[in-house]
Amino acid sequence: MNAPTSIPWFEPWLDADDVEAVRRVVASGFVNEGPENRAFEKDLCAYFGVPFAVTTPSCTMALALSVMALGIGPGHAVLVPAVTFIGTASAVRLAGAEVILVDVDTESFTIDVADARRKMKPHVKAIIPVHLTGRSADMAAIRALAREYNLAVIEDAAEATGSCNSDGWLGAQSDAGCFSLAPTKIITSGQGGFVLTRREDVRDNLIRLRDHGRLSRSSDVHPVTGFNFKVTDMQAGLARSQWRKLDTRIRRAKDIDALYRAELAGHPAIRFTARPEQGYLMWPDFVSEHRDALVDAAKVAGIHLRPYWPPIHQQPAYATGTSLPGAETVCRTASWLPCSPAITDDEIRRVCRTMIDALG
Repeated sequence: MNAPTSIPWFEPWLDADDVEAVRRVVASGFVNEGPENRAFEKDLCAYFGVPFAVTTPSCTMALALSVMALGIGPGHAVLVPAVTFIGTASAVRLAGAEVILVDVDTESFTIDVADARRKMKPHVKAIIPVHLTGRSADMAAIRALAREYNLAVIEDAAEATGSCNSDGWLGAQSDAGCFSLAPTKIITSGQGGFVLTRREDVRDNLIRLRDHGRLSRSSDVHPVTGFNFKVTDMQAGLARSQWRKLDTRIRRAKDIDALYRAELAGHPAIRFTARPEQGYLMWPDFVSEHRDALVDAAKVAGIHLRPYWPPIHQQPAYATGTSLPGAETVCRTASWLPCSPAITDDEIRRVCRTMIDALG
């Protein structure tokens, strides 16, 4: 009898249309940043209803460039939730600013606004809410805090492409919204990202920072210091091909989440947080005091459950020696479930049976 195939936590789904999109760009002879990037930025503006979009090499760079574009750097600080991919904090450091880590809410896993208020200092200039796995941070409370303390708001929507709340699209409700097109996201360009903004000054600063301090590549005059963080048209061509599949992928993500909840419903050792009312979960997750045992049992069965990252304040590069109890609880008990776009319903049921059997 053949051993069952392994079930990865997440794999990108690329098809013949994606291959053709890249081939077409290569065949054109123009592989630098150019018309495919401009077309993709127009696609993004039309979809999200914002005036400006700027492509970037990654979401980490989208965040770092947004921090810099808002005039934040050495001598300033930025509030960052302790439960997020480490790139959120690293982007702030890349811009030269201090990272102040904030606890998270144990229901939404997003930034605890009350703790953010407690962490306020005179040199704090921005806050970065992270819409973890597609769940909206409390943007109304965050915007109120930002108004009170004159903070810039930068949304980390790396895991929330196409998710929303009652006020609209996540990533389009702040000074800058940053997105990821990495291989573990619902659509991918291999590596890549983009920034949405309604502010022309932020758009212009992003472009200058991305391309050696100039607004137009046709100019050899560089008024300010910039860098080379452009995106190739091969990546943009792939991104545009994948983008056309976004709505289909979102519908499938909702179905995956619903099936997991139905199959594991009522089990006393497994808890699901509330599903976003308007959005979706890009990576469905669960909470269990037996998380580590479930991860180990799944591994034996060829299934990859993905535990949450360690909280950033316990990462060696950011260790503070302080306790953030919400973050510590979430990262000790939460795990993502396998959710590749191509996962089958039978594979989802196999994951659930394995988990139930492991709990006895």
